[in-house]
Amino acid sequence: MRKPHYTIAATEDLEQFLSFISRDKPGAAVAWVEKIEAKCVAIANAPETAQQMPQLGNDIRASVSGRYMIFHRYTNERLDVLRVIPGGAEVTEL
Repeated sequence: MRKPHYTIAATEDLEQFLSFISRDKPGAAVAWVEKIEAKCVAIANAPETAQQMPQLGNDIRASVSGRYMIFHRYTNERLDVLRVIPGGAEVTEL
């Protein structure tokens, strides 16, 4: 089973959302992070199933988990999770 690699930006995204959600619902925050991480593992094992996003760069793909978009790139047998962004946000660059 392949494991995803999280960039610094993606890690900061997750930590920021975890902190924000934890203020009101600590248990929900942990469950949310676990759901995102499980989705990233699934993507790492089937990266071609994600939507291509050529407007953001070569080999960039996006997948949805709940209300969030996971932006990633798969190269050399490794999935790099680039960012995790709320689905309603406009993304013009990563």
